[in-house]
Amino acid sequence: MTSLVIKHDLPATPLNRRRVGFTLIELLVVISIIALLVSILLPALGAAHESGRSAVCLSNLRQLALANTAYAQDSSGYYVPAAQDIFEPGGNNQRWHGQRDSSGNGTPEENTFDPTRGPLANYIGSTGQVRACPTFENQLDHDAPGFEAGNGGYGYNRAYIGGRNDLFGTSNKAAQHTARTNDPVNPTATVIFTDAAFFKIIASQNLLIEYSFAEPPFIQSFPGQPSQDRWSPSIHFRHKTTTHAAWADAHADAQTMTFTNPQFEDFYRNLNFGWFGPESNELFDLQ
Repeated sequence: MTSLVIKHDLPATPLNRRRVGFTLIELLVVISIIALLVSILLPALGAAHESGRSAVCLSNLRQLALANTAYAQDSSGYYVPAAQDIFEPGGNNQRWHGQRDSSGNGTPEENTFDPTRGPLANYIGSTGQVRACPTFENQLDHDAPGFEAGNGGYGYNRAYIGGRNDLFGTSNKAAQHTARTNDPVNPTATVIFTDAAFFKIIASQNLLIEYSFAEPPFIQSFPGQPSQDRWSPSIHFRHKTTTHAAWADAHADAQTMTFTNPQFEDFYRNLNFGWFGPESNELFDLQ
C-alpha cells in the first residue's frame, strides 16, 4: 500500500521568511551604541595613561635626586653644578643634564644639549631617559626648539643648590660653587628638582619649550636676602593640577599650585606655571 505524502508550499510571510543581515536602521543603532561606548571609555583610558606617565615622572625625579646625592658623595659632598659656565664669555654650554657645542650660532643639533656628555651621565645612564618627563613629551612643541633644547622636562634649583646666588649673587663665581649635602637646614623641605618648562610666543601662540631650572619666586641677584623682584615662573603644573618635586632628602611628591607671578597671573595660570608652598624662597634656600 502506497502512502500518500502531501506537500504544502507555505507562502513567504514575515513569520517564515529567513532574514539576511541587518536593516539600515539597526546598523545605525549599533554604530551609535559603539560610538557612545567609545566616548565613555576614551577619557577613562586617557586618564589611566596619564596616571601611568605621572607615576614614571615621580620615579624619575626621585632617581635624579638620588643621582645628585651619589654625585655629591663622589665630589667631596658638593652637588652637581646647574650651569657652571653660564656667565663665561663664549660659554653657556654646560648644564646639569648635558653639554652642547654652541649656544646660538650653531646647527640645531649643536644647540641641543647632549645627555651623554653631562656631569650626571654616569649616574643616570648614557641615554639620559630618567631626566625626560613622559607627560611633557606629549605636551612639548617640538617645532619650536628653545634655548634649553635637550633638557627633557625637569628643572634644577640653580639659585641655591646647583649654584650659590645667596653667597655670590648673579655671577660666574656663584655658578661655579654649589651647595653641599649637609647645607640644607631642612632637607625634607628643600627643593632639588621639579617639573619645569618655559614658553615661546610664535605667531601669537604660546608654545611650551624646555627649561633647565626650577626658579624660586623671588630673584636672588645679590648675596644675602633675595630681592622683591619676581621671576617668571618655570615650575610647570602639567599633571592635571599638580607638579612633581624632588627634595634634598631624595623623596619626591606631588604639589599643587598656590600662587604665581601676580603681574601676569591669568596668563601664567592658563599655561600652568606657578609655585607651590609659601610665597617666599624658603622651600628653595638652605635656611
